[in-house]
Amino acid sequence: MSEGAEKIRRRILDDAQSRVKELLAEAQEKADAIIGAAEEEAAQKKGQVLEDAGKEATEQKRRILGMAQLEARKETLEAKQALIAEAFQQALRKMADLEEEVYFDYLRQMLLVSIKTGTETIILSSRDRERIPAKFWKSLERELKASGRGGKITLGPASPEMEGGFILQAEGLEINNSFNALLSMHREELEPEVAAILFKEG
Repeated sequence: MSEGAEKIRRRILDDAQSRVKELLAEAQEKADAIIGAAEEEAAQKKGQVLEDAGKEATEQKRRILGMAQLEARKETLEAKQALIAEAFQQALRKMADLEEEVYFDYLRQMLLVSIKTGTETIILSSRDRERIPAKFWKSLERELKASGRGGKITLGPASPEMEGGFILQAEGLEINNSFNALLSMHREELEPEVAAILFKEG
């Protein structure tokens, strides 16, 4: 090979090597740019995912706490209602368990106010039907006659559901003055006062 041809060959090889280096540098630069962009996108997506996950976790926590608070309020309300019901039941028992002298006097006064003609039928609790003595009724009839009413009251069959008080029956008329009915009638207006006493804070 002549000296001129060798120079041409070497020049071609040098140019080729130089071009290879340029191409490799360009490829590396593009690769670095692609990798950098990918890493940046991945970081952004990671941040978004973490942000979304954080928001979802916060929302889920809010929902769980909200449901727990709702359930707690429901249970508290049910417990309070149960305590109020128990308070009324205790009041009913206490009214029925008054000392006999006090209870009979209270019953007599209620009957004198409620009886219109003196010929009504009186329904009592099973307990009262057995324990109220005959002299009570004789005394009541005397008072009715003295006030211009008849003295022919009748005792009806006992009511096992009643705690105390009485039901007064006349033709086409019934007056329920049982303790159960009286408490039930006034429960709505009494409940706020009972609740205020039971659940008073401080």
